[in-house]
Amino acid sequence: MRKVQAVTFDLAGTLLHPKPSVGGVYARCARLFGVDADPVRLDRDFALAFRTADRSGSARDFWAEVVARCFGSTLPASRRDTVFEACWSAFGRPDAWRLSAGARQAVTAVRFLGLKTGVLSNADSRMRPVLEGHGLTPLFDAVLLSEETGRTKPEPGAFTRAARELGVPISALVHVGDSVKEDVEAARDAGATGMILGAGAPDRCLAAARLSDVPLAVRALLTQGRSSGRFSRKVSNLLAELSGLPKDWSRSTDRPVKTMEEAVREAVTKLRLDRPVPETAIIAHWAELLPSRLARRCAPLKVLEGGRLTVQCENAVVRSEAKFHERAMLAKIKALPGCAEVRSIVFVSA
Repeated sequence: MRKVQAVTFDLAGTLLHPKPSVGGVYARCARLFGVDADPVRLDRDFALAFRTADRSGSARDFWAEVVARCFGSTLPASRRDTVFEACWSAFGRPDAWRLSAGARQAVTAVRFLGLKTGVLSNADSRMRPVLEGHGLTPLFDAVLLSEETGRTKPEPGAFTRAARELGVPISALVHVGDSVKEDVEAARDAGATGMILGAGAPDRCLAAARLSDVPLAVRALLTQGRSSGRFSRKVSNLLAELSGLPKDWSRSTDRPVKTMEEAVREAVTKLRLDRPVPETAIIAHWAELLPSRLARRCAPLKVLEGGRLTVQCENAVVRSEAKFHERAMLAKIKALPGCAEVRSIVFVSA
């Protein structure tokens, strides 16, 4: 099994979604200039406009054509340019985008595994302030946008460029996206591993039902072949899908039967549902706890018994630098909701 060293993520449809929708944003912009448009119809017409618009020119030219096709005759020619400018500007602001459920946690979990992370998207430079506004920028080692790189998925060069920027072989790259053609099959054909969000992975690719499953699949690729430990049924089936083998749908019989009361009590304790989970607040505010250059190269792992927070650092040098900030970090962490139990920090290197 190939060794995984880096994971890249697509943006629109994977980490981010239009808020409330493309049609909703377009309709809101049009109303600023006295044009009433149905957001449902705009959403319906967007898919065809996006698929058939001319991509040979600049990003602005492409999106101007998409906007014009979406509105059609409902947009007077005298207001076409002003409405387009409003739509163009809107999608360059964070408030026009919402984070996918578990996006920040999934990327952070991949970094916990000691892997590099990146963005690989067919978007333009407007997405940089969007990433910054949602607090995602510190989580990535590289952000590759097609307008800036000149490489557009599904071109193989888009994936080889990403691998080069991250400093890893193309065979050590996993790319996660929502498009079978542009993300998953293209990554596979370029020599990387493609992972589709949703069901039905193409041949020799992976599928993750949701973003929270991505670290599970990546961890399985990292640990497959080691003698210690067993994979869960879920992870075993992910690996079977990648290898083109049949999945195991049989019922497990190797666990003792428990009463419902015992199972609920064990789940509450294991999932820590009976008390606040400090890791959630720490991960959400991680970029504020360390200088950005260090926050990108460190990641919180788990709060152990006794209130010891374990932080994984990229290497020994980063670990030494991070330790200088230990006292200030601890004070900031204790001020976060549910983090009063954190009493010390242990820094470890990958």
